[in-house]
Amino acid sequence: MRKAITEAALASLAFACGPETEADLDPDPPGTLEFEHSHARIYRHERRIDIVHVNGDGESRECGVLTERAHTELEDTLAALDPREDYGYDPEVDQCTTSAGAWVHIEGFDHSPFLCAWYCCRPELAHAALIYSLIVLHFEGGGVNVDGEPYIAIEPDTPCP
Repeated sequence: MRKAITEAALASLAFACGPETEADLDPDPPGTLEFEHSHARIYRHERRIDIVHVNGDGESRECGVLTERAHTELEDTLAALDPREDYGYDPEVDQCTTSAGAWVHIEGFDHSPFLCAWYCCRPELAHAALIYSLIVLHFEGGGVNVDGEPYIAIEPDTPCP
């Protein structure tokens, strides 16, 4: 009897400790979808960012941690919004069309997702869309200056779990 219990325990450990396959991994990144366009989706949980790059061959993932500045500015921008308002596409901006190609998702908002590339959404949401765009640029190896200084959206060399 003792031998049978030991063998059963060892067998269950062998299955539990085996290598993870793609089927074993969580198909969705942790966090909430907050921004997407044709070649990237950003998921966020507090300061952690998971980005899914979409390309012709499939998808790849990267992650990082928002800098304190980016996190504070993003949180402040989103907290100042009214959940009943539509903050999407701004028809007053000439270069924008209804096919701007980016959407900001805000959980609990009546009109979410908002069609909103950083230069096309209403001014109240534009700063958040800019931060999401800077996050994408970070993972694509680029950057941008804001107010004459490099804007760092993701902490350098911060490993994700």
